Amino acid sequence: MLQHNSSARYPHWLIQAAPKIIKHMNEDHANSIASTLNGQHGIKDKNAQMDTLELNGYYIRSTGELYFVKFTKVCASPEEYKTELVKHAHLYRDFEVS
Repeated sequence: MLQHNSSARYPHWLIQAAPKIIKHMNEDHANSIASTLNGQHGIKDKNAQMDTLELNGYYIRSTGELYFVKFTKVCASPEEYKTELVKHAHLYRDFEVS
């Protein structure tokens, strides 16, 4: 869950919620992950997977590389994290990879 080579401290809520969020997103919302990767980085990979969570976004693993996708804010709770993920789903819907 932690960013690679980072010594930053993470809030308890993020440490607790990260495994569930990652599992849920990869299993049920893979299309949203792929469209966000395409929208922010121009990379089309329908097999992209959410990898690591940060307070202001998350890392996506695609073809062996990690790409950071940014939120519009720093999240302070699981509810705010969900809100930002839903924003991405709507914002990048036109970037869906078929």
